[in-house]
Parts: sequence; C-alpha cells; structure tokens
Amino acid sequence: MALLLFPDFVQFFGESKFTNVTNGVTPRRWLQQANPQLNSLIAETLGSKNYLLDLDQLQGLKNYANNADFQAKWMSVKHQNKARLAYYIKQALKIDINPDALFDVQCKRLHEYKRQFMNILGVIHRYWELKSLKKADLDNAVPHVVIFSGKSAPGYYIAKLVIKLINSVADIVNNDPDINGSLKVIFIPNYNVSVAEILIPASDISQHISTAGTEASGTSNMKFVLSGGLIIGTVDGANIEIGKEVGDENIWLFGTLAHEVEDIRHEQRYHGVKLDPKLEAVIQSIQRNDFGDGAIFGPLLATLTYGHDYYLVSKDFES
Repeated sequence: MALLLFPDFVQFFGESKFTNVTNGVTPRRWLQQANPQLNSLIAETLGSKNYLLDLDQLQGLKNYANNADFQAKWMSVKHQNKARLAYYIKQALKIDINPDALFDVQCKRLHEYKRQFMNILGVIHRYWELKSLKKADLDNAVPHVVIFSGKSAPGYYIAKLVIKLINSVADIVNNDPDINGSLKVIFIPNYNVSVAEILIPASDISQHISTAGTEASGTSNMKFVLSGGLIIGTVDGANIEIGKEVGDENIWLFGTLAHEVEDIRHEQRYHGVKLDPKLEAVIQSIQRNDFGDGAIFGPLLATLTYGHDYYLVSKDFES
C-alpha cells in the first residue's frame, strides 16, 4: 500500500501514518459452534472455556502437545469431523470419499489473485504423477481428497472458467480406476457459512496461496487454524501473522515475496513468460482435451501467456 497505492501520501505524512490492522474471526462461532467436539476437548483439558474470550489461553495446550492420551482424543475429533464432511459430500454430491485420506481444502471467494487456478493445475500435475507410478508405489501413496468451494461474482468469466475446470478435472479423476482412489477432487457448490462450519473442522491442510501483496488480511486461514488445521500458503496477508504465532515449523510458506512481484511482472510483460516445464505439460494436457473440450478453457489458459501471467502462477507453480 505504501509503495504502490499511496507513495505520495507516505512521503508527505510519513510511514507512521499508515498502519495495518488485521481483522479477525469469532471463536464462539468458528470453534464453539462449528467444532463442538474440539471445543469440549480443549475446555476439558484447560479446565474452563475462558479461552473463548481470550485466545491467548490456548497457549496452555502446549503442555499437552506430547501427551499420548490428548493426541489420541485430538485425532479422534478430527476423524469424526472428516467423517461428518464425507457424509455431507455423499448426500449432496453422491461421491464417496475416504475419511482416512488427507483432506486438502481451499474454500474462499473465487478470484484470480486467490489462485484456485494454480491449485487445480497442481492437482492435474499430481494426477499425471500418480498415473505414472507402478502399482506398488501407487498402493503406498498417501490418498488425497482435494476439496474446493466458493462463489464467483456473477459476471466474472475467468473465475467461472476456473470452477468449470475444477469440475471437469473431477469428472475424469474421480472415475479413473488406474489411480485406485488415491486422488479425489471435490467442488462443493453454494458455499456459505453453514457449509463452512462442516468443511473447515474437517481439513488436514488448507491452502491460502494468493499472490504475495494482494491479500489485505484474509480470515479463512484463521478459521482453519482455529480448528487445528495446517496451512500451506504464501507470505501474504494474515498468513504472516499466523506464522509468527505458531512458529515456522508449524506453517508451510512458499513462493514469491511481495517486494519481488512488480519486478517479475515487468520482466514477464516485456520479455515473455517462462512457463515452468511441469506447468507446460499440464497446460498441454488441458489443450489436448484430456479433461473435456480444451477450447472452452482457452481464455483461462491465455491469462498465463497473452495475459503475461499477472498473478505469477508459473513463477510459484514449482514451489
């Protein structure tokens, strides 16, 4: 903000005039109501529910981090939440998923800067990697369920193409006997608070991968970590503050940093986009109709080339 939007004001008033105030979420809804079993376990462990008014009291759980009984109860709560989500998906979408699989979730408003597009491109890459494995290696692969949910603005054509691509990939991946259920792709429609209260407590990991410098704060990452989920994210928005609170060993951050973005955009605008070879293979698989009519996705893929990859998908794809 200080460098790009209001540099003249910063020069006139000084940097101290401009501060960042992160918004937040209420633990009464996103822990007590959305995840009552985890809430009960924490209350039982800490001896009260005062942490709902003062989240700093959750620090007391560190004393039980290596307690085998607490760990078992924690994992039992997580598994029950995953089973609840699996039941919801079965009822709503008629798709069976394995609660013992790793649940990898990205649920938020559909937007190019939030990079659901990069996520589904990564899923396609994983799919082809699984297809290339020998049976013994495939049997040892950790099964993944990649879950998307969110809405786009009514006229946001590119965002709607991302939703179409996710569903087209799901149609192929979920019905491919060669990968033996080691990967499932789910798009939950009509995302709202009620869906989020089922989805968020069930996550093993969640993705918050906006292009660095584009997310003012973000709150879904707060909801996920409040339910004990792990974050894969870029160095952006509230990911930075969450990382400071939980420690580098408990959050997985990657990708371009905010101060690098404009130089990379300039390079790509005037010297072309150098596509990551793995990403190029994924794009080719879409274009050769492996996931339905590839021509449908022409405008979406063009954002990476003719559009100069403004949100740096190719730059961050490998990492």
